[in-house]
Amino acid sequence: MAFWDESPGSQTFCPTPGSERECGSNYTNNFGEPPQELVAAAKSVFSTIYPGKDWAPTLECGDSFGTPSGDGLGLCTGTSMSAPQISGVVGILRSINPLATTSKPVLGFGDVAGIRSVLAQTTFEAQIAQGWTPTFGHGRVDAAAAARRMLGTVQGRTVKNRVTPLFRLYGANAKDYADTTSPQFAIAIAINQAGAYQTQGSLIPGYDEFPPDPGAETPLPTPRAAIYVLTTEYKPRPEWPALVPLYQMDRSRNYPIGCTPPTPGCNTKNRDYILVTTTAHIEQAYADGYKLRTIQGYIYQPCTVEPACIPPGTEKMYRACKTADDDCATFLESERTTFEAAGYTAAYPSGSNKVLGYAYPYADNDPPRFPGGPVGDGLVDGFEWVIGTKIDSWDSDGDGDGDVEEFPMVGVAVSDPCSGLGGYSCPADVIFKNGFQ
Repeated sequence: MAFWDESPGSQTFCPTPGSERECGSNYTNNFGEPPQELVAAAKSVFSTIYPGKDWAPTLECGDSFGTPSGDGLGLCTGTSMSAPQISGVVGILRSINPLATTSKPVLGFGDVAGIRSVLAQTTFEAQIAQGWTPTFGHGRVDAAAAARRMLGTVQGRTVKNRVTPLFRLYGANAKDYADTTSPQFAIAIAINQAGAYQTQGSLIPGYDEFPPDPGAETPLPTPRAAIYVLTTEYKPRPEWPALVPLYQMDRSRNYPIGCTPPTPGCNTKNRDYILVTTTAHIEQAYADGYKLRTIQGYIYQPCTVEPACIPPGTEKMYRACKTADDDCATFLESERTTFEAAGYTAAYPSGSNKVLGYAYPYADNDPPRFPGGPVGDGLVDGFEWVIGTKIDSWDSDGDGDGDVEEFPMVGVAVSDPCSGLGGYSCPADVIFKNGFQ
């Protein structure tokens, strides 16, 4: 790895003579500015480009460079090419563990690990014990190593998946249930005062508040969820059903359809967030005015023969709609009676199966750590089913450190919760008995 310089010692041979613009590598070297943290390729990076568009011909940046013009591929140079590489890896880490903090790159006493520390600790240079330098920072990002670190290790093996809460919000004005795994998206929904959204469901162990915004004018609600979903597409055990993504879509329109204010009963704040799992349902929803947003985790697809094929600890997850409010909601089997009584009985699309698949409820039934103490170890049972720790013990390997301290759902794993003397009996040895897929 080396820096590049188009015109060493001068600006004579820079792409724009007399200017340092895109003439060489950039790194932070000014007193008082944050120190260099990571590096990524910026010179002649191959990428997708708008077909036929050359952004900066003098910099050889556009569709005409590197490949035939018009194919939507080309070269470009600059931080506009390096920054997205880091951002993309951050997005992967955030999808693996939506509750992880940003953190500091170098942790001090009492600091909690998060995205920046994971990136810094897993660079190619960090893996060969090369320390921080003023020019290279912590080095080049190793996306695979960072992902493995964020997933965590149980019984010496990288886990395939994690479980995270599906935040639930209800907008009294929007007449809408909304679900998301992203704390940031939940905040965006909550501060939408026109919709009057508030969180619903059970409190989330270890996650008492959304990331604070010191300048926010609207107090944020307490995070709540009734459903827990998986964060990657890989099923934890070979015998369990395959996973399907939860695609989030949304639609805004006056309701009843075609009404205009000040007609009585015309809801101009009507909105509907919906989760779908198939391409056919995405296409139908799009035809009905919904817009596709993002994937909000994964659930197990429907299987046969029930109930034997249903993964342990999960419940059926439904999508049903309340025509009177122009709203669709998702809920578990244990909530079905309540939602149906509230009018959520119609299938969408019409005639489709209301069962989307299987997901985990809020449950934390580990015995107390000490006599008379609270039930539960701070990890929902679904999370422990997936990573392979014991759902009936707060300390799976008997080393004296609780599972929640070693492998928190809210944060980055600190150590292997099944590495102690009692770790041989962790369910994880069953998860990995046939290796990886």
